[in-house]
Amino acid sequence: MTAFPIVARRSLFAPFLLLLPLLLAPAMARAQDRAQALLQFEGVQARYQAAYAPGAVARDARELLEPADQVIADNALKALDGAAARSFDVAASVAAIRQEVAAAGKGATAPGPQVLAAVARFAQLRADYAAKDQAAKFEFFNRERAKPADPARTELLERMAVADLREVDFSSQLLLSSVVKQLARGNAGQFTSLPDRTLDMAVDTLWSRGVTSPRPRNLLTVARELEKQVTQALLAALPDADVAALLAWRNDSHAAAEREALVGAYRAEVKASGAVAIRTLVRGWPRS
Repeated sequence: MTAFPIVARRSLFAPFLLLLPLLLAPAMARAQDRAQALLQFEGVQARYQAAYAPGAVARDARELLEPADQVIADNALKALDGAAARSFDVAASVAAIRQEVAAAGKGATAPGPQVLAAVARFAQLRADYAAKDQAAKFEFFNRERAKPADPARTELLERMAVADLREVDFSSQLLLSSVVKQLARGNAGQFTSLPDRTLDMAVDTLWSRGVTSPRPRNLLTVARELEKQVTQALLAALPDADVAALLAWRNDSHAAAEREALVGAYRAEVKASGAVAIRTLVRGWPRS
């Protein structure tokens, strides 16, 4: 006798359940629009591609090795290149970061045409700068940095995550280069003898400690500052109206949470992929 009321209640809710995705779709679209705009504004995909696409991981690890280790690290770097190619997935990582940012910005207003146009112009400026040779980059940087300090551009730079994302990349490069150094020096036993769980815990501990040695810490400080100064030069080349639109967008109530989600998700993706690369590298290394 109770079956009919239950069926009746379900039939009453059925139209609402069918409408629910339609009601939620605009909010989800707004969140995705904001997330995509923020990733483009911060240059996340280009950054990840440059740092973790095939060949990039080994190249950056080599740059952090001392000259003596560079001479003997060829085999380890080749092995790292193969491990990284299987571990770092640019499309998957960027999609995961976008989802985290979208979740943080859900309910916020979608960026308007003026903001989207400003983001596109800034992204193009960044791409044009990256395509220049060193002499042209130097000329652009000096010209734009010579302009008087602008409070709006200074505040906009403070709202950006470029320095924090550079720190994530540097920490990843340092950790991977440290493993390469030990393999090149014949000290693979300290890694290859560890069970997978212990090895993963060791990598996680090294990430948590961050950069503590004096030389890498100084290099990180320089890298973060250079990233900020280049971004400041790019912002100086952007029209005032674009800067005003972007600053208003990054000062709204959801902006801080989106920025935090961006940095956190980027770190998580890099950290997880780097751990897989290290395990792949170590497990494939010949045992002595």
